[in-house]
Amino acid sequence: MLLTELQDAHKHAIGDGRECSKLIPLGARPATGPTQREKGLQALEKLKAWGAAKKKAAIPVSSSKKETAARVQETANLKKSAKGDDKIAVEKRVYLYVEASSDTISAKIPKGTFFYNGEYTVGRILDLAAKSLQVSNMNNMSDSEEDKLRVFHVEGGRLLGFGEKLGKVVQSGNTVVLLRGVGAGMAAAP
Repeated sequence: MLLTELQDAHKHAIGDGRECSKLIPLGARPATGPTQREKGLQALEKLKAWGAAKKKAAIPVSSSKKETAARVQETANLKKSAKGDDKIAVEKRVYLYVEASSDTISAKIPKGTFFYNGEYTVGRILDLAAKSLQVSNMNNMSDSEEDKLRVFHVEGGRLLGFGEKLGKVVQSGNTVVLLRGVGAGMAAAP
């Protein structure tokens, strides 16, 4: 039995009509679908376009009393429904719509309204928002950019840096989206 196996191995090594040299190793084969990074970048581009359209629609300077009243009512509703740490002083609160991107994240809760301290860093907000939306946050456990979450500011049209102060980069009523796998290089892009 052992002899037969050795003979088969020898035949394979010297060539028995098969062309093993033309085979592609498993790791070198092209991926069948888009990578997590590609999906994240596609989601980022869609969000940038959506944010630009939203900003363009909000430009009209001459607003009627009805529009102004509607915005005031929307802000009041946001403040009523937002969840957060009650120990944060009211004057320091920033009220946000927070969403988890359906293209890149499997969230148990896809979106919500929250308030945070304007003095918190974006990194801290990311941790709190991920916990609130029950999104897996592996930023401190993985070195791979495909695993890391980032915060995209819709109205600003950019990824926020982890060290930026929330109150300096967003305002109450804005929307932020948690994205996975978009990469650190994109964070600095305006």
